Amino acid sequence: MPSPAFISILRSDRDEFNARFAAARHLHPDLEPDVFGEFLTTTVDELAQAVEKARADRLGDVMIAAYDAGLQLVGQRLAGPGSRFPCIEEAWRRVLSNAAPVVATAPGQLIPSVCNAVHQLASTAGARPEQWIDAMEKLGRECEDAATFLRLGQLCAWRAGLAHFRNGALAAADALPESLVLTILGAKIRTPWPAMREQFLASPWFNPGNETKPSSAVRAVAQVGTFKGYGGLFIEPPTVTASGEQLFARSDSEYWLLTADIFGATFHRSSVKEFETANQTPKLPHGLEVKGSRIAVAGERLDFPELGEIASAAANTHTLAITSRLTHAITLIALK
Repeated sequence: MPSPAFISILRSDRDEFNARFAAARHLHPDLEPDVFGEFLTTTVDELAQAVEKARADRLGDVMIAAYDAGLQLVGQRLAGPGSRFPCIEEAWRRVLSNAAPVVATAPGQLIPSVCNAVHQLASTAGARPEQWIDAMEKLGRECEDAATFLRLGQLCAWRAGLAHFRNGALAAADALPESLVLTILGAKIRTPWPAMREQFLASPWFNPGNETKPSSAVRAVAQVGTFKGYGGLFIEPPTVTASGEQLFARSDSEYWLLTADIFGATFHRSSVKEFETANQTPKLPHGLEVKGSRIAVAGERLDFPELGEIASAAANTHTLAITSRLTHAITLIALK
């Protein structure tokens, strides 16, 4: 049963809320009143009750922001029955409601930000939206203002697999309490954040959760990308190339920019021009050799018999990417 305060706000501004619904339905003709009503009386009402307890004076502003966000979500089938991403509503319950005091200070900013973060994580292959929700549920309540909450969300999103957030997340971490940053990153190494930050900058494969240093700098660290028929990206086994620090992948007539580090890998649409331009430059640095199923670098050798003959290889300063005709995955090898 919706809370009395929730019902009171909807009734007091009924004409305004109805106008907002009509405008949203014009953009999203499939927006159904019953489906949206269910979203309001469950997910939104739960947030409203949490805000009423924490900041009753801000409930009206929160309701307007939640109503508008809900219209977009349900209209695009990102929330409500049959949603493509149930984790978005989970984030409302566990992140927004749990952090009601800070959400109440800037609902028009924080509600869409949480929805966008979870949507991006859920729609990125290999990312971990549940990990982001877990972390934000536990730590979001510690934020005293919206700016801190947003920085926390950015750092948690990087930690949950959005590798392209790396630089922004490192900058965000500088403005957060050190103990909070080390908790999010799962740090087991007793190192102050400024020194740990330098280690992150020195290598994308630095692992703060590993107390023992790898026996070799050259090592396989990840396999990324899978067959499109199984929910992955690649129609056919990919090939890779590089331009400076950028790694590119191609499969059939589709092209991607690959960003990867210790926390995850993300693919971003690229173009045939970018791929072909990169292909005109040397793909491997001096001293790195690939032959058959074996690579040799800095006096070390790694063999990948399961791949058969390596079909393509490309590297930047820290990472070697190799592919095979026997798999749709790209194998990533740390060089430093």
